[in-house]
Amino acid sequence: MVGVTSHPGRRALHVPGSVDHLAEVRAFVRDAVAEFGGSKRVADDLVQACDEATCNVMLHGYQGEPGDIDVEASVHDRKIEIRILDRAATFDPTAAPLTARPEGAPPEPPRPGGMGLGIELLRTLTDEVHHSARPDGGNELTLVRSIDGPASPAEED
Repeated sequence: MVGVTSHPGRRALHVPGSVDHLAEVRAFVRDAVAEFGGSKRVADDLVQACDEATCNVMLHGYQGEPGDIDVEASVHDRKIEIRILDRAATFDPTAAPLTARPEGAPPEPPRPGGMGLGIELLRTLTDEVHHSARPDGGNELTLVRSIDGPASPAEED
């Protein structure tokens, strides 16, 4: 069952962990960023980052088994914070090493078969990425993005 709650400066979404609900996650993030005063560029970046992160939970974390995802959005000090919470097996994507590359060069997959590009995408699209294991099982991934400027050196749309 899908559920949305909203309070000033804070919104929450609950969805089943199925790719059938990715569009709802994207719409939720886009609406939250707009409500918080973020630009189209910030919305596009956070929508893409959240789509990548939630899709990974759905496909790799739950591995086709039932599960739920909570997405929470809030704004503090001109920064939008998106928290993605699940009950999948603990996995810390931020443990992947930072890859050095020339500015503007595409990231190289750190693992065979192109695996591992997701964390590079999250790091490019946001200002901060944090992971913590939930005390009662699962993961909490936090994405932080400034309202005021791009996370990367690309021009504002």
